[in-house]
Amino acid sequence: MGLVIRDVTDGDAVAAAMATAAGPHGVYVRNALAGAEGAAFVMGRGGPPEALVWVGPRGNLVAIVEPAAEAALAGPLVDEIARRGLAWRIAMGPAVLLAGLRDRLARAPLSHRTQVYCVGDAATAAVDRRHAGVRRAQRADRDRLMQATLLLNQSDLNVDPARVDRRWLRDTIDERIADGTTKVIGPPGAVECKLDLGSDGPGGLVVEGVFTFPEHRGRGLAAALGASVLAEARGSVCLHVGERNLPARRAYATAGMAETARCTLLLTA
Repeated sequence: MGLVIRDVTDGDAVAAAMATAAGPHGVYVRNALAGAEGAAFVMGRGGPPEALVWVGPRGNLVAIVEPAAEAALAGPLVDEIARRGLAWRIAMGPAVLLAGLRDRLARAPLSHRTQVYCVGDAATAAVDRRHAGVRRAQRADRDRLMQATLLLNQSDLNVDPARVDRRWLRDTIDERIADGTTKVIGPPGAVECKLDLGSDGPGGLVVEGVFTFPEHRGRGLAAALGASVLAEARGSVCLHVGERNLPARRAYATAGMAETARCTLLLTA
């Protein structure tokens, strides 16, 4: 049977169910669909949809594909993404699909690797690791948070700091400071460890941008910050981390998160 492709519209119960069934890999998509953010389409081989592709306004693409359909749909999905001219910069999904996207790139990607999903909640939080000094970031922390983001992007994703738009970065950090979604440990203006609370909605909460300054590593700050956030969470909390980043994976396990799944990440140059 031929391929069936359709756009995802607001309130699409089928797409929402697919994102929910995908577990941590679908959390960002489930929240985005609930907020009518970004654009998405589904694809199937004549029957019910077997794949869901979502692209957000910041250029992040997430592909959810049923394992039994990955090999058959990888090529058609890559073709459809190209046909639609979807503007993406960082993609996450099955390895075979992202290999196809990589092969269409004009230049070698900055990063192409396996990511590990970690999940926890208030019940799994290592309460004995909570830190009394966790606080919301404030304006005095802006310069330190900009430095943390640049260092994290460089070390984790091979992004040259010189290529980062400083105005965009400053505005993004100011927005997070204003809405309280950056949590830190350390005195004002001298942040030692930070993390961002990203997408939040019916799928759960996504933690992003965890970073400890080199001079403060080895003190368990990332685990303490993570445990503190987990302990206050209303529902499920997830994050993804590079498979080879063993110190970070140990920190998240110490905080009370369990590794549950894997996917592939592709970051364009």
